Amino acid sequence: MERDASRRPEGRAKPFGLLARFGRSRGGVTAVEFAMVAVPFLGLLCAIFETAFVFFAQASFDNAVNNVARQVLVNAFASNATQTTASFKTTTFCPALPSFIKCANVTLNVQSFDPSTTNFASVASSIGKSWYNNQAANVNLGARGWIVLFQAFYPMPVYLSVLTVSGPTNTGVANFYGQASGSVYTNPNGSGFVHAIFSTVVFRNEP
Repeated sequence: MERDASRRPEGRAKPFGLLARFGRSRGGVTAVEFAMVAVPFLGLLCAIFETAFVFFAQASFDNAVNNVARQVLVNAFASNATQTTASFKTTTFCPALPSFIKCANVTLNVQSFDPSTTNFASVASSIGKSWYNNQAANVNLGARGWIVLFQAFYPMPVYLSVLTVSGPTNTGVANFYGQASGSVYTNPNGSGFVHAIFSTVVFRNEP
């Protein structure tokens, strides 16, 4: 009995081309999906780590400033109240810093005010950030009973450049929405941008 070649046994799959078989295949789906999301996922992960490290650096820097300011407040340097910026920074401030902060890049600006002519309200007008790129900032610890404004700045490197994608805005950088950033600044010690780690303490020396 002659068989009709055009007829195939019932239930037998019709052959598909290579492209069709590839489209129907589910092997390696996980690998392909991971490859699609790996770059943004790893970028987000790095941004989270860097942001956390910035907060840690800020807290550590604040702690060092507070500890040194406490020494000034209790007149630990009364016998040498006019220390130079270099000597005060090298012998007193730097040893209080954690090892991951490069002391050479730290800038100090310590001012003192005679309380007979100045009060805390007027000292507030002297608090600002314009001094941070002035490497000749002064250190004047004042005398007993004087008001002291202790400011410190550390330019922490930006490790993830995507945080500065929108370019400079004056001395800072614009974020994704075009607004000026309050924490990423032009590097005063070189090129590029840095996380601006500021710390300010205002107190009155003990009499």
